[in-house]
Amino acid sequence: MNILHLKYAVEVEKTGSITQAAERLFMSQPNLSKAIRELETTLGISLFKRSSKGIVTTQKGKEFLTYAKNILAQIEEMEELYQPDRQNIQRFSISVPRGSYIAHAFTCFVNKLDPAKSIDINFSETNSMETINKVMEGECNLGIIRYQTAHEKYFFSVLDDKGMVHKPVLEYTYLALMSKSHPLAAKPILDYYELNKYIEIMHGDLTVPFLPVSEIKKTEQSEHSKNRIYVYERGSQFDLLRKVIKTYMWVSPMPKELLECYGLVQKKCDASNHKYKDLLIFPADYRLSTLDKAFITELYRIKNEISKTE
Repeated sequence: MNILHLKYAVEVEKTGSITQAAERLFMSQPNLSKAIRELETTLGISLFKRSSKGIVTTQKGKEFLTYAKNILAQIEEMEELYQPDRQNIQRFSISVPRGSYIAHAFTCFVNKLDPAKSIDINFSETNSMETINKVMEGECNLGIIRYQTAHEKYFFSVLDDKGMVHKPVLEYTYLALMSKSHPLAAKPILDYYELNKYIEIMHGDLTVPFLPVSEIKKTEQSEHSKNRIYVYERGSQFDLLRKVIKTYMWVSPMPKELLECYGLVQKKCDASNHKYKDLLIFPADYRLSTLDKAFITELYRIKNEISKTE
């Protein structure tokens, strides 16, 4: 067994195809198949099996590849530490939900990077299951997932199964975000049923493990909202809230600086049942880098700021 064999196996799992993996590795399919067979012979287990959907990883294969990914990540980190031409590169990667306080913390973090050094940053906004997959596959070192508390046991089950550390960041009740010019903006506390005649903006890519889509939408959507606009990135939601005055959106608490920047207000609702948690996740055997720790410090600083203003 050698490092190349580990890389080959990880690529086959990622693509689910010997042919695609060979193309991405710039090698022939027969040679890749031979290398995988040699690795399986050395280990005494089958890593993959063929199915109607392509190449599927066996249970033993999943266990082995978890170790393989961690070994490859540690080798890459070691190379980063000891190659002089790479020591000046500031690398950081994270996958997160579309939370304004998280994006604000990320902005503050980036603003403190050393401008004299190269920067290689990967900041991805997506749903929770995609974040878990990105962290598992090594595309991102850190992740933040968001879920409604009703789904907590499902997410804990997935995280525990994948050997993920999870640490609480923020627990909150959703607030209604709207323009300062919205007809309800002056009310101290909103009546939940009043929102029925306005347009709700929602994120459209809801993914919860083990639950059918119908069940997810039943718990995610406002029961009384008849008018909805689904969006898939944060920029469009701010444009809609500012320019379409009768829109609103359920959000996590936002920093005061962003509210003022976009001319928005966040309002408590007397019957809001949108209770959520945000969790920081990373592999159990992953060692946090200096930049990871710097981002986490900013994240909790911003979290503490918005907690004081709720």
